[in-house]
Amino acid sequence: MNFDNKLDRRKKYYLIFDCETATLPCANNYEGTAKQKIAIAKPLIYDLGWQIIDRKGNVYSRHSYLISEIFSVPSVFNTAYYASKRPIYLDKLERGEIILTDWKTATQKLIEDLQKVESVGAYNSMFDYKKAIPFTEKYIKNLYSSDFYKWEAKQNYICDKIASGQNFDNKNNFDGENFIFRGKKYPLFDLWGLSCKYILNNNEYKQKCIDNNWKSASGKFFKTSAETAYRYIKNDDDFIESHTAVEDAIIESEIFTRILQATKNKFDIGIIYFPFRILGRIETFTL
Repeated sequence: MNFDNKLDRRKKYYLIFDCETATLPCANNYEGTAKQKIAIAKPLIYDLGWQIIDRKGNVYSRHSYLISEIFSVPSVFNTAYYASKRPIYLDKLERGEIILTDWKTATQKLIEDLQKVESVGAYNSMFDYKKAIPFTEKYIKNLYSSDFYKWEAKQNYICDKIASGQNFDNKNNFDGENFIFRGKKYPLFDLWGLSCKYILNNNEYKQKCIDNNWKSASGKFFKTSAETAYRYIKNDDDFIESHTAVEDAIIESEIFTRILQATKNKFDIGIIYFPFRILGRIETFTL
């Protein structure tokens, strides 16, 4: 997709990324919370999209890819929460709005754009940059090796343990301030945390959550998703998030420009843990 805006090296640019994921086929052996835990721990990207913007939200690059090793394999893609959207993707392919290609080709284009920007972000950077991209990278590497079935058997064993409640997160040498990809570091920001800190933590938003029943799954916290954040900044309570990567990256870019306005172009680098807690509990607000 071409844009008239040309990069000016005197300006700062940012890459806003989003992805949709499936997981390992063994997840279909489980249901409910167990399957959800596996999907979060072992995400495989089938749809990735991003755009480069400046601080005013002008777009300089936008890309949208379906990953053939995931999307085109029914046993894998059918594990996706949004697997029912397959006809939507086929229509997008027909219209030339998305490109079906392999992981190597898509990530090579991503790397080219990463090298053009000041920093990178997503609405849930912890998931997208620290789980989804690294595990998909690992999966693809093993998929094209002679030891794939051995590796898959080990993953199936780990998934069984995850389903039973064990934690397999590796926290060794965790870098919360950078996205590390193929040996290079890119400064990382978290739109979810920044939204909670600079846009959503006010009485107006909290009251809107009460009025519209926007609550976390537990019912204890205010909902702070990209969808509700976008509803708030656009004053559109009926907005429904697409849950397709590039469309979500577009709305998240608008959220980011609002954050830049609120912080006068200064914002925190790094993962913000449990950002929904910044707003406090619903019960405290309603007392």
